[in-house]
Amino acid sequence: MNGRLIFEVAGTRHPIDVTDAHAPRTLAALRRWLPAEITIHCAKIAGCHIYWPTPILETLEEGADIHSLPPGAFLYYPDRQYMEITYDALQAETAAVNMLGTFAGDLGWLRAFADDQRARHGREIFTARLFFEGEETQKAPAPAGEEAHGRLRAALAAAWEAEPQELRDFLMRTGLNIPFGPVITAEGEFRRTQELMWRLWRNANGHDDATRAAIARETLELTLARIVGYCHLGEAGAALEAGRDALLAPGADVTAILGDLTIYCGRMGAWLDLHVPWWECNALMRRALGRDDA
Repeated sequence: MNGRLIFEVAGTRHPIDVTDAHAPRTLAALRRWLPAEITIHCAKIAGCHIYWPTPILETLEEGADIHSLPPGAFLYYPDRQYMEITYDALQAETAAVNMLGTFAGDLGWLRAFADDQRARHGREIFTARLFFEGEETQKAPAPAGEEAHGRLRAALAAAWEAEPQELRDFLMRTGLNIPFGPVITAEGEFRRTQELMWRLWRNANGHDDATRAAIARETLELTLARIVGYCHLGEAGAALEAGRDALLAPGADVTAILGDLTIYCGRMGAWLDLHVPWWECNALMRRALGRDDA
């Protein structure tokens, strides 16, 4: 399956040519998800790319070394459920990714957009629309249900619909080293839990469901201690508790619950990430270290 995506931002449209030659499952999942509004995030380590979180769960397909891909590569990072577009050679990062296609627009525009977005990250939220050419109609969400797993799915759907009010209130708290300390703590906890849940979901080591569920519940207890105990995010805690309780239910679909926990934690961490001025923090750290390049 070949096709063309449209990356629409700030009133401009930019094409991405896609192919299922390398990762057909991932591309099919992308088609099921789109159209969508996405939040654009700046690179922390690899440098020359932009990325956005997705609710897509897939494992590595054909796989490609991220450093072997040319500028303009459009890819999916299974471990983190990100999609990315590169625009220059990347810095040191070891990762295998699913290659999906090529940015067919102006790489000079993308480079300038990324430079601007990076500099203003944390002070302004950048969004874009992503859709297959000719397919801009939004799909209806699936019903959530009332049981523990249903409560988790409802929280997941709400988090993907808009930034939760609880997080916006969290950012407005005051106190010593607040909001920075709690925000960085919560972002890291959600990201760590996302990655651990994904590994349990992938189950490369072939654990049985009881083992996976037990590991996940222990992990969630630690996450709850930090997210609720340290950061006082009660609504997020209720969603994580619903996931924990769902894993205890008779006949629980452990794989599905782990998948939903992965996607929920990924989106919550990404919302917080949007408010961290990473570029300015890096400059501040260089100055604090007395570096000549500050």
